[in-house]
Amino acid sequence: MVAKPAKRSPKKKDSEERNWTQIGMVVFGVLFAFLMVASYGIPAMSAFRSVDPGDSALVEYTILDNDGKPVITTSQKVLEKTIKQGDLAFLTTPFSLTGGANASSYVEAVPAFVGEMQGEFALLSPEIEALNNGIVGMHERETKRISIKDLPIIQTFDAESTEKLGMNFSTIRVGDRFPIQMTIADEPTVFTDPNSSISYLRLGTVTEKNNENMTVNFDYADAEVTVLQITKI
Repeated sequence: MVAKPAKRSPKKKDSEERNWTQIGMVVFGVLFAFLMVASYGIPAMSAFRSVDPGDSALVEYTILDNDGKPVITTSQKVLEKTIKQGDLAFLTTPFSLTGGANASSYVEAVPAFVGEMQGEFALLSPEIEALNNGIVGMHERETKRISIKDLPIIQTFDAESTEKLGMNFSTIRVGDRFPIQMTIADEPTVFTDPNSSISYLRLGTVTEKNNENMTVNFDYADAEVTVLQITKI
C-alpha cells in the first residue's frame, strides 16, 4: 500500500502563515530603518552629536531685552512680528560660536539691517562668553534660551543731548526703544565723535525719565539660540 501524506491541520497551517507574516514584518521594519538612515544619514546622526568645548557651532539667534522684546534676530518672521507690533529690531545673519571659549575681543561686530538702516551691531564679550558657554551640550537643530545678563549698561541723556541725537525729548516715554551708535572700548559710551568710523549699534530702552533727564538701558537679558551645524575639533 502507498502511504498517503498526512494532511496539515488548519491550526498548523495558520500558525506557519502567521510566522512568515511576522518574519516579513520584521524584515520590512529593518529594511525601512536602513533606508531611512541611508536617505537621511547625516541629519539622523546629527541628532546624537552635541557641542563640546572647543567645537564650532553655527547658530541662529534672537537677542531679547529685559522686557523680552527682540533686539536683533536672524528670523525674518520675528522681525516682521516685532515691526507689526510697532516696535523696532534689527535683522542679522547666522553667527559662529565656539563651545566654552572666552571672547577674543571686547566687541564682536555683527551685521544689522532694518529698512534702509544698515550697520554693525555690537555683541559684547560677556554676552559672547555666555553664548559660548550656553551652547555646550546642545544638539544640532536644538533651541535653547540662554541668559546673557551682565552688568547694566546705563546712559543718561538730558534734553539738549537728546535733541542732538535727533530725538524729541518731550515726546519720549518710559519703555520707548531707539537705536544709538556707540563708541565701545572697555566701557560703552554714546557715539560722539563724527570723525571716528569705529562705532556700533545698540538698541536702548528708556527706563526712567523726568523733566530734565532720561535714563536708557543698553544691556540685554537672554538669547534664543538654535544650533544649525556643529564642526567638531
